[in-house]
Amino acid sequence: MRSLCLLAFGCLAGLLLFTYDLKFKTRQLEARAQVLTGELQAESDFLALMRAEDGYLSRPERIEDMARKELKLEPITPAQLVPWKAVLAGEDPASQPQSYRKDGIAALIEKASAQAGATASQ
Repeated sequence: MRSLCLLAFGCLAGLLLFTYDLKFKTRQLEARAQVLTGELQAESDFLALMRAEDGYLSRPERIEDMARKELKLEPITPAQLVPWKAVLAGEDPASQPQSYRKDGIAALIEKASAQAGATASQ
């Protein structure tokens, strides 16, 4: 009878230690889960912020305004468009008369080509 009581006490002590160890590991996993949940929430917030930033930066009105101010670009005029028939026929679009106002980029290109031609002729 005494050995049976000692055996039962030993089993109870073993189960107590096992339960304590399981509880300790569970709390560690819960803490890790909370940390990961916080990191996931932070990444989700950052992703939402970046999507909003992308939406703001890629607005067509903003890009058009910047193109006008910074690059001095103008909208395309109908005279600048080449008909498909001319493209299919292989005609040179430069030979067609064009009446359009040059934008800032065109002026820079012409200036650079004029300088390159003057340098080459010297």
